[in-house]
Amino acid sequence: MLDTQGEVRKVLIVRTSALGDVVHALPSLEALRTQFPKAQIHWLVEPLSARLLESHPALDRVILLERQKWKKLLRSPLRWLSLAAEIARFGQTLRRERYDVVIDFHGNLRTLGLRLLAGGRHRLGFHRHDVAEAGGSLFTTHRAPRQPLRQNKVEKDLALVRELGFDGPCPRGRIQLSPSDRAWARSLLDGLPGSGPAVALHPAVSRFGEIKRWPAESFRALIDALRSRHDARILITWGPGERRVAEAVGRPTLLPAEVSLQRFAAVLEGADLVVAADTGALPIAAILGTPTVGLYGPKDPVVYAPFPVRGEVVTSNAPCSPCLLRECEHRICMATLAPQAVLAAAERALARGRASA
Repeated sequence: MLDTQGEVRKVLIVRTSALGDVVHALPSLEALRTQFPKAQIHWLVEPLSARLLESHPALDRVILLERQKWKKLLRSPLRWLSLAAEIARFGQTLRRERYDVVIDFHGNLRTLGLRLLAGGRHRLGFHRHDVAEAGGSLFTTHRAPRQPLRQNKVEKDLALVRELGFDGPCPRGRIQLSPSDRAWARSLLDGLPGSGPAVALHPAVSRFGEIKRWPAESFRALIDALRSRHDARILITWGPGERRVAEAVGRPTLLPAEVSLQRFAAVLEGADLVVAADTGALPIAAILGTPTVGLYGPKDPVVYAPFPVRGEVVTSNAPCSPCLLRECEHRICMATLAPQAVLAAAERALARGRASA
């Protein structure tokens, strides 16, 4: 355990992306606030995920990492001096905060550079065997003990906060939504055709995770069954760059336009059920209390499923599932997830939701 040697006044969380991973770290934020009720807690994050952290009661400041802007500057050698100057200014901004503790929830080479920019009296990270990239644990002043291989990402993140003395149960995490966003989502869901439960289906995955996508025809069969058996009100959700995937399902009703992350989250909160593969929609819905059905082929649900609130999980019986691949020619694990099995899981989740309500 890390001895912080006096009062902790400022903490910096480094979890810049991706959306699902940012959500997985929200329980750790709650644990930090419990452990250091008087400290200022800042979060370094990329703009796409930053909107979920705005107005969070446990956070004092959200610091934007303009990584995409830096990448554009990097592609033009004539602008490298501008890039270097901008990074130097960013580092000065971080160092002026004089952080007592910097916690890196990534453990890769990119955040190694961010740790060095931020400085900090203590730089806390994962064990060298628990980071995604060789060298990702360098330049930390303290590392958590090695974690179990099949451990949920939320618990793995929380292990860093436990190194700072937190010994309570895993918090649930929170996402703040405005009354206006909730009202907008409620109006949208109430206007869907049908008289049954409102079911949000998210067929897209990240562009780096195509291996995890459930086929459009499988979503189509699930929608037809939910309508036939429950007169379900169906909404197909999508985010930036995902409309084509949503339209490929070939069933109404799609989210009418690209909406803010808060409104997207409000839709997931207002639905009676959310069905998705391993993508950010699942942990968002779970934290907001919505029953979920998660579809897992290449990814291990023990590691990636929402936690501590678990919904229904449908896994593949393919002999190669789960795996560590990022690309796959056949994606047999997702193709063999039968719509009938997903329907049964959806009905169990809906029944539990009605009982708890």
